[in-house]
Amino acid sequence: MPTYKIRGIDVEFPFEAYDCQLVYMEKVIQSLQEKCNALLESPTGTGKTLCLLCATLAWRKSLGSFSTGANVKTTENSEGKVDVSSSQPKASNLPTIIYSSRTHSQIRQVIQELKRTSYRPKMVVLGSREQLCIHDQVSLLRGRTQTNACHLLCRRRGKNGKRRCNHNDLVIEYSKNNPHLGEEPIDIEDLVNIGKRFGPCPYYLSKELHKAADLVFAPYNYLIDRGYRKSLNISWHNSILIFDEAHNLESLCADAASFDLPSWLLTACISEAQSCVDLCIDRRDKLNDKSRNPDDFAILKALLLKLEKRIADVPIESKELGYTKPGPYIYEFFSDLNITHKTASKLKRTIEDAGVLLEEDTQQKASSTNFRLDSISDIIDIVFRDEGNAHAKYYRVHVKEVDAKAADSVKGKASRVLSWWCFNPGLAMEAFPKLGVGCVILTSGTLSPMESFAQELKIDFPIRLENPHVITPNQIWAGVVPVGPSGRTFNSSYRTRDSMEYKQELGNAIVNLARIVPDGLLVFFPSYYLLDQCIGCWKNMTNGNSTSIWERICKHKKPVIEPRQSSLFSLSIEDYVSKLKDTSASGAVFFAVCRGKVSEGLDFADHAGRAVMIIGMPFATSNDPKVRLKREYLDQQSQTQGELCKVLTGEEWYNQQASRAVNQAVGRVIRHRHDYGAIILCDERFAYPHRQSQVSRWIQPHIKCFSKFGEVVFTLTRFFRDGGSRGPTKLSLLEAENGGNFAEKSSEHCPDKFCLEQLVSPPTTSVTQNISSKALPSLGVKEVCVLNLEEIMPANRAALAFNNCKIKGCKNSRDICIDVSQGREISSGVDEVIDLAGGAQHAKKVKDIETAPATKKRRFISGEYDLMQHSERSDEHTRVRQNAQSGVELLHKDNPPQVRSRNVDLLTQKDNRAPDSGPPADEETRGSAFLVQVREKLSGAEYKDFVSYMKALKTKAMMMSEVLQSICGLFSGPERLPLLKRFKDYIPAKYHSLYEQYVEENN
Repeated sequence: MPTYKIRGIDVEFPFEAYDCQLVYMEKVIQSLQEKCNALLESPTGTGKTLCLLCATLAWRKSLGSFSTGANVKTTENSEGKVDVSSSQPKASNLPTIIYSSRTHSQIRQVIQELKRTSYRPKMVVLGSREQLCIHDQVSLLRGRTQTNACHLLCRRRGKNGKRRCNHNDLVIEYSKNNPHLGEEPIDIEDLVNIGKRFGPCPYYLSKELHKAADLVFAPYNYLIDRGYRKSLNISWHNSILIFDEAHNLESLCADAASFDLPSWLLTACISEAQSCVDLCIDRRDKLNDKSRNPDDFAILKALLLKLEKRIADVPIESKELGYTKPGPYIYEFFSDLNITHKTASKLKRTIEDAGVLLEEDTQQKASSTNFRLDSISDIIDIVFRDEGNAHAKYYRVHVKEVDAKAADSVKGKASRVLSWWCFNPGLAMEAFPKLGVGCVILTSGTLSPMESFAQELKIDFPIRLENPHVITPNQIWAGVVPVGPSGRTFNSSYRTRDSMEYKQELGNAIVNLARIVPDGLLVFFPSYYLLDQCIGCWKNMTNGNSTSIWERICKHKKPVIEPRQSSLFSLSIEDYVSKLKDTSASGAVFFAVCRGKVSEGLDFADHAGRAVMIIGMPFATSNDPKVRLKREYLDQQSQTQGELCKVLTGEEWYNQQASRAVNQAVGRVIRHRHDYGAIILCDERFAYPHRQSQVSRWIQPHIKCFSKFGEVVFTLTRFFRDGGSRGPTKLSLLEAENGGNFAEKSSEHCPDKFCLEQLVSPPTTSVTQNISSKALPSLGVKEVCVLNLEEIMPANRAALAFNNCKIKGCKNSRDICIDVSQGREISSGVDEVIDLAGGAQHAKKVKDIETAPATKKRRFISGEYDLMQHSERSDEHTRVRQNAQSGVELLHKDNPPQVRSRNVDLLTQKDNRAPDSGPPADEETRGSAFLVQVREKLSGAEYKDFVSYMKALKTKAMMMSEVLQSICGLFSGPERLPLLKRFKDYIPAKYHSLYEQYVEENN
């Protein structure tokens, strides 16, 4: 297993790491060493999770050994609960790592990644009773009802033990007999299997084992929610908090500190309070049970009725605006109900007693129900979280009317919602510095725009990273499509989105793109409203042949529409997968919405997502009360702060939230290093520089703005036509390469470095591009050890370079130890391979583009995409064009690495050719010598630019005039005049005069 020395820490990594992975791990270790918070963005497929685990655990291991082998002392306290502590004294002095993610499924994937590392810390995963409970009856319950039932069974009630949970009793014995539990990675399923096989309660086993753990996995709410956080027996001093998939953290923090109380929920609480009164009276009369006073529950019911009336009496003059008051008004509102800091605790105890009473009744009747009164207890916790009310200034009180449910309308009630919204997400994060946390690391594939993200959370993030992708430029097509087939503008703003012309143009564009894009196509709309409007229009709009736009879309791809109901979502995914396999069409198209379930966390790798279309800018509804009040709050904060510090304005927040939704949707495609796909931005506003600056940094260099729809069709057709040369793309190949585990492709790592050598030439096939790891020993350790980090550099890390790879103390060729020292910069051991003679293919006519019935069909011929015309008399250019189509191969790949590591050759293709089909040998030698001279004359950064210009020539990403002008700028100066003159020999004759003109301008 390779070992990399990063900032003095030996990091063991399961694979030879990509350059961007080394940069990522360097940032993680810097954050840990300097105790600074970090914002780290790295695209899906770059092995972010594995890098995070290896770097963090390597740093932790450098401080002292893990707690493996510690004897766990287990005792039972007076309340019947189990206490577990570690007997290893030094463990308490070392920091605990808490790794959190949004969902249990994401945590499960992280634990799978941990199993791939060489690190074995003492670990535990925390989960809810819903995931861990194995009791026959309690496991069927949910929410607070389940919690109350569990507490009830774990209490001592009499010598007969009928109300004892047998699983809880076995935790003590099992912990004593298995002190090494957690030294190998275990998941929630593993804990459940232990409980089912040996008897101990998985929930309490995990809750107690976390006290002796080095690494704790937990969902977000265990850290964000004050109640959950207090339940953790962790030494927070110098602890490390990691929030993975943190792109939604700000909204989750704000939501966790807010509440909404709708009329239907309040009505259900009143009903439960009445049920408690009836149960108490019934037990007193029949069983002479006087343990509970029905008057307590009667008072609770009266209070809730008064709250209901108070909300109903709020004067709402405008249904759209609702009723709004400053945050502190909530205390005045509740004081009228005699709910204050003094009475809040007593009210919570009454609600807790009500929960126990209702649960006892539920068990007797063998029924299951949700306990609604818990929502009132949660509201009290949020409002009266501190003794004072200083946090209330970050809130707004709002009452709005909503569409009444049938049950309410019968009674003639207006359905209303009382809300207390938190507009400062940093309120949940501010506790961590107070607890003495060492550092907080936030990471995700889509954190951009970063500045607003940091400002919203109200804590400093001195360390930031926006990493590039591990893919090559020929694996991504990204373009702004401002117009449709008929030339009408795409703009989804409220001024145009409802027009028939816009919907028709959009539909015809999707028809054309559905013909071009193979397999899966994802189409994201800004809202369900526009999605429904467009699909309804397409189904009714027909042409002269009575064929609707919708039918034309279905002709090419089977459609699936994201449902509004969460319960139907899994069915829609199954439908999409089945339609992808349907051979009667060329794939499937998934119509979805930004911020919906499809755009969040799903993996549309390979054929499941060959392209993603973003229809318009997904702005939040501007007249939504919560959005409107958030913007007003930020504007007020901005005016109050003035020039003291940078504060996000309401308009900036509004725009950046839309950009973040775009980035999240776009991230569904190109999910690993072999994947490729297209990102199609269908709105003219994406062409604005400030919009593109908010797109994820790894996408920005690839975005092209087109003026005509025909240009889009032409370049996309060429992109997917050449897709077969990019490596394994079929599901069967991917599964075979990953041992059948498709879910783990996002963290796959290149077993060699030869894919990085082919900087300007597209890879041929997976066999040519990716040499098997089994062949690495025969290639020599030094060749594998070579890094070329300056070629893949994050946008905000121009000053850092990792070089001078050294082997030290390696037992074999797989145990590579690379010294990656900060700030040292010398040249790499492998030079870039550049085909100076390469050029564009002849542009071909594309198929007629389908347009609206009334629009005459157009034909698009070659235009500005014809970057380098090949002379028919030049056999050399013909040979190079063949190379560009089929991919180029590195020559002498079987030679020893020391022979070719310093050799830069022009590539030739070994096939059967006529004697005069190849360039003379001396011409090839001159080209090789010229490249060596270029490398000597240019600095590292300038040579990097030179390589990028050559790549742009081959991929047609830049106009010939732009490339020539840029090259002249690089070669300006007396000492580089020979380069200017010699470069002309590699330019087609038709561009000589243009090149000479640029030479004169620069000298």
